[in-house]
Amino acid sequence: MAFRAAVRHRVLHICIAASLATAACAGQIRPALTPTPRSEALLILPGFGYGRGAEQTLRALAPEVGAAGLDLYVPSYISRRGLDRSREHLNDFIHKHRLERYDRLHVFAFIAGGWSFNPLAEQRGLANLATVVYDRSPLQERAARIATDHLHFLTWVRYGTPVFDLARTPYPPLAASGVRVALLIETRPTTFISKRAAAARQYGPFQFDCDSFAQPHDDCAFISKNHDQMYQHFSEVLPEVLTFIRTGRFSSAAVRQPPAIDPLADDLALVKGSLRLGTPEGVPYGLAPPYDFALLKGVPYDGAR
Repeated sequence: MAFRAAVRHRVLHICIAASLATAACAGQIRPALTPTPRSEALLILPGFGYGRGAEQTLRALAPEVGAAGLDLYVPSYISRRGLDRSREHLNDFIHKHRLERYDRLHVFAFIAGGWSFNPLAEQRGLANLATVVYDRSPLQERAARIATDHLHFLTWVRYGTPVFDLARTPYPPLAASGVRVALLIETRPTTFISKRAAAARQYGPFQFDCDSFAQPHDDCAFISKNHDQMYQHFSEVLPEVLTFIRTGRFSSAAVRQPPAIDPLADDLALVKGSLRLGTPEGVPYGLAPPYDFALLKGVPYDGAR
């Protein structure tokens, strides 16, 4: 009995610590006042992966975004009380910073950002909305369901209820006319998903095809990163975002072929080890030629495993 009480006491302390750590959330990013206001803005909508490190990464990109002629905004809007309240916070941010005054508003939405923004955009009717680039992932989009079904209490301690809302809410596609839309699809699993591969597979086959994301789009590309890396290395993502904003297409260097193998294959570690012998770091799970992953693996990925 004493042992069980000690374990419960320890778990409680861990939960409280996690809750306090979450309370010290990342802050908002907005441009400094300039003598000549810019006519365009980039609104980046983070999700559950937005922490202090991600804030620093995005804040450091403000000069590059400014050099491209855009003001950078990043709200801290996710609420423990759910997606509806998060949407209210996002609406308040847009109103407070008068984003409607810009001639053109461009949006990059991480996964939870899309679920939050799309219904608001439809309801609010952002007349200056010009571009939306969505971060999507058939792998990471199962994280909310796994957390809800298998880690419910700890998920509530750390995030509150928005994860549960995301898990049970079908994706609400954006159907605004005159808005150019693109998808950037992650092809790597996070550690969270890799450790729970069996649970992830229970929800059905992984579909990487661009049309499987229930979002009409003008362009679509695959990026050799997992969800955590999208935050950590957003400096490598930004050039493609800016290219799409200016041209309506990703660059010619963007990869438009889905993964040739199952990113959660049991022997993926062997494939990664082989690749590291003769390829640059970052290529595993990636789609850059001339590496034929189907030959390395021996079994092409058809989404059925």
